[in-house]
Amino acid sequence: MPKLINTKLYDLAPEFWNVTLFSLISLAFILSDWIILYSSFGDFILAFTVFLFVILGQFTLTRKQIIFGSIPIIFLALNYILNVNFNDYWFDTTRALRSYLKISLYVLVILLVFSLVNREKLMKRFLAVSNVFAITTIIIGIVITLLIYLNREDVYNIAWTFTRTDTTSYLFNGNPNIVRTRSLFSEPAHLGYYLNTIFFANIFSTIKRNYWVLGALVIGILLTLSYSMIIILIATGITYFLSQLVKGEFKWQQWYGFAFIPFIIGIVYFWEFIDTAIIQRTLDIITGTDGSAYNRIFESWIYLENERIIFGNGIAHSPPITNIYAYLLTDFGLVGLIPYVIFTFYLLFMNVSVFVMFVLMNSAKGGYLNPAFWMFLLYVFVCYTVSFKKRRRRNQIL
Repeated sequence: MPKLINTKLYDLAPEFWNVTLFSLISLAFILSDWIILYSSFGDFILAFTVFLFVILGQFTLTRKQIIFGSIPIIFLALNYILNVNFNDYWFDTTRALRSYLKISLYVLVILLVFSLVNREKLMKRFLAVSNVFAITTIIIGIVITLLIYLNREDVYNIAWTFTRTDTTSYLFNGNPNIVRTRSLFSEPAHLGYYLNTIFFANIFSTIKRNYWVLGALVIGILLTLSYSMIIILIATGITYFLSQLVKGEFKWQQWYGFAFIPFIIGIVYFWEFIDTAIIQRTLDIITGTDGSAYNRIFESWIYLENERIIFGNGIAHSPPITNIYAYLLTDFGLVGLIPYVIFTFYLLFMNVSVFVMFVLMNSAKGGYLNPAFWMFLLYVFVCYTVSFKKRRRRNQIL
């Protein structure tokens, strides 16, 4: 594989640079809600990451990777040109161009990290660094939550200097006695999105699992008290468990019985909250009393007029939409939505559990111009799809 530049800097301390690069990826995800100069902190971190890849001589891609990465870039360029020339609706060329450059950066980072992990066989290191940052983020979140209960606004607001500080972002239904953990993110659901990504990266990868880490990630997700993120955890977890049973790959281990006891105790102790936050919320959604789910699933699709159904309104020309599929249709039309739907069903044929997780995550959070979405895709490519291909090849050999 040809390199952009040749340098021996990486070879002097490859382990140090691997950890550094993977740490930057985690930081870009964690600080994706922090805003400076009208951009996410994550954008600047990812730009610096690409710079490091260049000076370390690791800007290395295969022809297949270059072709794969060029497809969305060329599509975005064509979409931009078509909207500039034929969009009869308001179209901000400056905003579109800036967004085009951001997505180009995100695609490049995915390709570079994907290439490095596969080339140097660094899946285990990549996950290990991700887990360390995830656990650290949970600890920070717990500390901030305790500071809120202690009314130490002067302390925890320092951590939120570049993001939201309003009480609606962390109080459960406005109740000052119930604080939802959000750590360094702007919303508890965004923390849950990040932790779900790392949790299932561990579950679906071929690397041996650390059950203490998995347990801590589950606790972190539960502490967000985010209905959508807890449902994603439960639904994907049940789907994965059932698929393991069907395939005959589930093996009972003795410690499962010991883990089951505190699980039951926890359900009994927190039953009142479970009933209010999950069971009653689900019933409200089904009966239509709670319209948030309806808005997320159905109302997200109303921002595109029929005459622009093919190519959409143009990149970054939609209001905030909490549904990636609706976002893609609105901004890029059917031309942008169909390939993503095809990839979604590709995951279904690969593994039903990954498919369920992928659909739910894309339906629960929007923001395709935010680093968090692209870091989620990075984990999908690195930890989910690659692992299943390796497992499939290994089974064929056996």
